[in-house]
Amino acid sequence: MTRLSPAELTCLIALADLADDQGHVFVDNLVRCLDGEPAHVLSVLHQLSKRTLVQSNAQGALELTALGSCWARQAQIRHRLLERFLLDVVGVPWIFVHREALRLTSVVSPLFIERVAELTRHATVCPHGNPIPGRSTNGAYECPVSEAPFGQRCRLARIAEWVCYEPHLLQRLWSNELVPGRTLVRVPDPLHQWVVQVNERPLVVGKRIAEMLYVVVD
Repeated sequence: MTRLSPAELTCLIALADLADDQGHVFVDNLVRCLDGEPAHVLSVLHQLSKRTLVQSNAQGALELTALGSCWARQAQIRHRLLERFLLDVVGVPWIFVHREALRLTSVVSPLFIERVAELTRHATVCPHGNPIPGRSTNGAYECPVSEAPFGQRCRLARIAEWVCYEPHLLQRLWSNELVPGRTLVRVPDPLHQWVVQVNERPLVVGKRIAEMLYVVVD
């Protein structure tokens, strides 16, 4: 892990997160996710390609190689453990843990990660509800809010990891208390605005957010 630069490691984690949620990932998706200059992102991808960690398929989509998948999974574990540590132990606000963990992932030592793993040993998911590889077990069936039954109480189980790369979306979720563990109800909506009820108040979330919030029906 120490052989990768911070930019390379961040790019690798972002690519893995996007692939987990969206399947096919293209350069423009990654540029938007990283909020970077296209030329810089392409330069980082070139370095990852030279290391045989990333490749393009016939459709032009970015793919992790077998080696890249292995490195990315280890980086995701470190990142999500650090997110839990920052939230549960250090007390960093939920809205900032993804950003701060990305900054730490490439610089902390193996000894530090061992202590983080010990201090978060009971955690199975990151603060956004996504599984920590190697710790999570298959849980209850979940579906996006956009497919949840109308009028039934649901528990917000997780938020698609790619959302963490868009601070304005995280801010909106945080401001409306849409965080894992929150109870909500999908409300019938003739205008197709995707409305949920949170704390007995209606909230228009929109189609994009409705598809990135995963719930378990009580």
